[in-house]
Amino acid sequence: MKKIDLYEIAIKILGLYLVVLIISQLRDVLIYLAAWTQQKKNPEMFVGFEQTPVFIITVMGFLALVVLSYLLIFRTKPMARLISTKTDFEENIPLLASRKTIYEICLVLLGLITVVSVLPDFIFKLKNHITSVQNNSPTDSYDRTFLVTSGLKMGIGIISIIYSNQLADLIARKDKGKRPKKR
Repeated sequence: MKKIDLYEIAIKILGLYLVVLIISQLRDVLIYLAAWTQQKKNPEMFVGFEQTPVFIITVMGFLALVVLSYLLIFRTKPMARLISTKTDFEENIPLLASRKTIYEICLVLLGLITVVSVLPDFIFKLKNHITSVQNNSPTDSYDRTFLVTSGLKMGIGIISIIYSNQLADLIARKDKGKRPKKR
C-alpha cells in the first residue's frame, strides 16, 4: 500500500465523521429557523434582537460543513493530492491490514465514539421529556429537536458498527473502481 492510499483512507473517514457533526448543525439550523420565523410573526418577543444574521451565519456554517464533507467523501483523491508530496505516490508502507479492514475498523470506532458521546445527553433529555409529558407540562421544541438529532446520530453510530463490514466493502470497492489502470 502506498502512503497516498493511507491519506485517502484517513480523509474519507474524516468526511464520514463530519456527517455526524452535520446532524448537530442541522439541529442548530432548525432551532434558529424556528426563532427567526417566530420573530417575523411576533417581533416584540425578542425585544429588538434581530435573529436574521444569526440564522444566516448558522445556515452558512451548515452548508460549509456539508460541502466539506462532500469533498472529503466523494473527492478524496484531489484532497489527498493537496496534502501529499511526490514521494507519497511511490513510497510503499507496510501494513498488516487491507484497505477494507482499515475502513471496517475505522467505521466501528466512528460508531462507538458517536454513540458514547451522544448517549448520556440523550438519556437525560429523554428522561426530562417523558417527565414533562407525564406531568402534562409543555415540552420544549429544542428538547424535541435535540432528541430527534441525537437519535439520528445514535442510529448512524449503530448502523456504522453493525454494518461496518458491508460499508467498508462498499467504500473499498468504490475506491478500487476509481483507481487509474497501471501501464
